Amino acid sequence: MIFECKKPIRFHHCDPAGIVFYPQCLVLCNEVIEDWFDNGIGVDFYKLHAEIRRGVPMRHLEVDFIAPSMHGDELTFTLYVARIGGSSMDIVTTASKGEQVRFRAKQTVVWADLGGAPRATLIDDEWRERFSRFLESPQD
Repeated sequence: MIFECKKPIRFHHCDPAGIVFYPQCLVLCNEVIEDWFDNGIGVDFYKLHAEIRRGVPMRHLEVDFIAPSMHGDELTFTLYVARIGGSSMDIVTTASKGEQVRFRAKQTVVWADLGGAPRATLIDDEWRERFSRFLESPQD
């Protein structure tokens, strides 16, 4: 299964030329991960951190910027899990407008225990099952 959501490109995402400033692409990717937890995984992202005491900090990031996005564009974001390891997973997020891919990010995130000093922890069976619903073969 692939998670999908739409996001408008707003003024605050853009540089003075009206083009999305590249660090904002990463902010949008983080928003998509939050949306994925809320609407795909079924756990409020804030509750995940504040009550369940788990998080998904980034360990590695690769981004391909393929075409610019402009103020007023509505982008379709897709997210899938490419790999689930012992305490980390690879998440691929793609932003498109129509058929045109604008950027793609591959993120390795760590399943972290936040009950004290943050540290990587094993992904237990319950969470592995939730994440596995979005496990797809790499499409890049």
